[in-house]
Amino acid sequence: MKILAFCQFPEGYNESFRSKLRAICPDAEIVYCDDCAWNETEYHAALRDADVIIGHLPPKDLQYCTKLKLMQMDIAGADSYVRSPYLPEETVLCNASGAYGVVLAEHAVALVMALCRDLPLYVQNKLRHEWLPSMPDKPVEGGTVLILGAGDIGVNTARLLRPLAARIIGVRRVRRSAPEGFDEMIGFDELDDYLPQADFVCCSLPSTPETVHLLDARRLRLMKEDAVLVNVGRGSLIPTADLCAVLKEGRLRGVGIDVCETEPLPPDSPLWDCERLIITPHTAGNAMTQDSPTNRRIYEIIWHNLESYIAGRPLDHVVDRKTGYRKTDETCRS
Repeated sequence: MKILAFCQFPEGYNESFRSKLRAICPDAEIVYCDDCAWNETEYHAALRDADVIIGHLPPKDLQYCTKLKLMQMDIAGADSYVRSPYLPEETVLCNASGAYGVVLAEHAVALVMALCRDLPLYVQNKLRHEWLPSMPDKPVEGGTVLILGAGDIGVNTARLLRPLAARIIGVRRVRRSAPEGFDEMIGFDELDDYLPQADFVCCSLPSTPETVHLLDARRLRLMKEDAVLVNVGRGSLIPTADLCAVLKEGRLRGVGIDVCETEPLPPDSPLWDCERLIITPHTAGNAMTQDSPTNRRIYEIIWHNLESYIAGRPLDHVVDRKTGYRKTDETCRS
């Protein structure tokens, strides 16, 4: 068995990871791609020989993976692989769902707080050397929070906001029982009734046929005039033109997005010039090192699934190619 390991850290996998993987797969040929100075022909040949891939690679490169049995990702978002025409039919695709929830929720809450307290305005005032208080701030305390995507990210967002919010409502594809931290759970079909009630809308949905343009101009206009909207899920949720139009109308207190319809965001995108908008460049999950809690969870997922694969046991975190969701959790990006 040949394993190709791609690492998202520039320095490559550390010795602790390598030792553990060797112990799990003593008879496998393990190739760490960061150690290899391949030319294009050699790289394609390595992909053709791979039985297992760890990490992630450009989806177009899957066309060379003719023997691939298992792809164990180190990221949660599998949509680009699910849509790829090159992923072999027999390949089992597993993601790192569940590893990123805390760090992404922290980013979502940071965006909420920054917009509630007008921090972007104060940054601009500082650059102009102006001492100008903004009144009034918008408190989270006592507010109603609507969380689109009640999986790992959504659950952790609810946990972080729970001490302040009066009411937290989760939104799933279909109505189910509410996880801990939520007061209520609704389905997509009830979204129009609940958007007007929300002071804060936090989005952590994956990109699926049901979620593309789910928050279009009509739904954005259903929200309160002073609502705060944050998206750390997928950029396809909110059409760029619709978001720009609604902000130009003066609606919404503020919007924070870590994801866009087109990434990287082109220099001529109208989003750059929208007021009351914070943009971070898909970095919500980047606050980690190899020894961080997030990355330790990723490694545990990889090791557990490799152990199961070697032993012939069922795998965890398997992505359903029809829905784009993890088979055991149909609600979250991560």
